[in-house]
Amino acid sequence: MPRWIALLVLLGLAWAQYDLVVYGATPQGVAAAVAAAQEGLKVALVEPGRGVGGVLTQGWLATLDVAKDGEGLLQGGLFREFYRRVGGEPSFDVERAEEVFWDMLRQSGVEVRLEEPLDGVEVEAPRLLALKTPKATYQAPYFLDASDTAELAFRAGASFTLGREDTGLDRRLMAATLVFRLEGVPWGAVFLALNYEGQVRRTGAGAWGRSGWGFGELVRGYTPSDPTRYALRGLNLSRQDDGSLLVNALLLFGLEGLDPLELERRRQEAALEAERVVAFLREKDPLLFGTARLAQVAPLLYIRESRHLKALYRLRAEEVLLGKDFPDAVALGGYPLDGQAYFPGETPYLLGTPAPYGVPFRTLVPREVANLLVVSQAAGFDSVAAFSARVVPLQMALGEAAGVAAALLRLAPQAGLERVPMGTFQELAASPNALEALRKRLLERGGRLSSREKGRAETDRPGYREAVSLLRRGLFAGPYYLKGALGLSEPILLGDFLANLEHYYRAKGPEERLRVVLKARELYREELHKPLRRPLLNQILQALGESPLPGEGG
Repeated sequence: MPRWIALLVLLGLAWAQYDLVVYGATPQGVAAAVAAAQEGLKVALVEPGRGVGGVLTQGWLATLDVAKDGEGLLQGGLFREFYRRVGGEPSFDVERAEEVFWDMLRQSGVEVRLEEPLDGVEVEAPRLLALKTPKATYQAPYFLDASDTAELAFRAGASFTLGREDTGLDRRLMAATLVFRLEGVPWGAVFLALNYEGQVRRTGAGAWGRSGWGFGELVRGYTPSDPTRYALRGLNLSRQDDGSLLVNALLLFGLEGLDPLELERRRQEAALEAERVVAFLREKDPLLFGTARLAQVAPLLYIRESRHLKALYRLRAEEVLLGKDFPDAVALGGYPLDGQAYFPGETPYLLGTPAPYGVPFRTLVPREVANLLVVSQAAGFDSVAAFSARVVPLQMALGEAAGVAAALLRLAPQAGLERVPMGTFQELAASPNALEALRKRLLERGGRLSSREKGRAETDRPGYREAVSLLRRGLFAGPYYLKGALGLSEPILLGDFLANLEHYYRAKGPEERLRVVLKARELYREELHKPLRRPLLNQILQALGESPLPGEGG
């Protein structure tokens, strides 16, 4: 017995032997643990917080970012089961969702350990030997890090980039959100108001089932207590079984997204801002919000971005948008490249709608740690690729794949892989036979790994390389109706062109040029959805101190 284990036993600390330890009871962590247990492993699910379900049930992100093709949902397996059990529509009741997660865990026999934050790790490179919490030490041949920040993998020695560091713009993170609960709001009136706003005024607002989105013009008048730390976006609403509304709208800036104590402090401060928001809504639209009461704020912040793993393979933005397939794909994605702001007041990042794309198994595998997978928005995605790959339905599909992969390694002889020389996730990723067995098992479990819908590479179009370079930096906005394409044969819209300039100058400056871009958005707001005309382009270039393009054509 290794000396460190003997010492722990002598100190009276608990020690348990498992086939797999999953850190983080996030949606993908639950899916990974359940899948591994269903495949025959003894699994411990270790969670630092007080409940299971992560961003859905503790962060109250009560609307799923689903993506479909002609065959239906792009994700099958455990996600499809969860989706059906919470109602079969994007928005759901968070208490019901937590009940479903608990039921899935109990039925599969996963041992759940709550309120056990990561205290340390034991590493013997290239393997992680144990995960330590203040209550126990967990040892296993295989580990999965399903936490939002990949803290376990980071401490075990895996390498990462932070925020959008890979773009070269800066290391900022997308804004986080504090979701809050409103009581006393007449849902019927809100439902009608949102559909009027969307269908008559053509603002993009709407409501359906439990979901509502809009009121962008209403919230533009809100002045935060600290404009450098908070902003209010259009309201995303999810109606709960008790009649209350969960509101996803209050953005928090300047978070590093890594220190749990700092995150909790910012959550408590943001709760005071939520009170200001509710008072503002009551005053500005008393017919809809005059009786609204702030009932609660979410127990956790909704963290969109933190680290990004330097995996065996990093998924890139153009591979997402153009719908690339991979021989080791273990899940399908397809949600729009939809990025939240990095600065208060910034135009959102809307970079287009992908064709269904595969996510390689290699994106989950760290280079430095052989027996660990990372399954979260912090996995091996470039920061812009993560605009799409970060969403919960895809992450749950990847979690299921990770759990099955762990079982495949642990039970290799039973899987008919006696001749495959492997024992680590890195070896699995390099074995065509093992990957074929993994993909086959995922299909047997009801997963989806392919789609008939394909993207258009447009590699023969002038400007392809330049467009891809800009896309990887989040500086190539495209209309959502151009699915799976860069749209190089389409004229760029004025609003998209100005959004790209704005995103660049906010990050790199100078401020004088940013002011030019923002003024242009104000002056030409009626033309933002129209193609950019050459004369106006040259006016903007000259105002920015750049040389105009030759010719005066449209």
